[in-house]
Amino acid sequence: MIQIKKATVIPEMDGWLLVDFSNGSKKFVDIKPHMDGVLEQLRDPAFFKQVSVDEKVKTVTWPGELGLDPDQLYKEGIELKDIKKWIESNKG
Repeated sequence: MIQIKKATVIPEMDGWLLVDFSNGSKKFVDIKPHMDGVLEQLRDPAFFKQVSVDEKVKTVTWPGELGLDPDQLYKEGIELKDIKKWIESNKG
């Protein structure tokens, strides 16, 4: 099972996190598709910025014990190295 080591809010991209995973991968993850039901309060940018990593279960969490499955986030994420390749190939 994959675990999350670090999660950082990306200020210019509402609802996105840069996530460091236990296997060394770094991925951009769009959390917006999960922002419904109990997680609807993540739509509030001030609340979203309160993200942290739960040290017991090693996943992203917010106040009120709101969390997401690290395996799902890993599957949905876009590798940082892939974004860098795309930028390089689209320069000019």
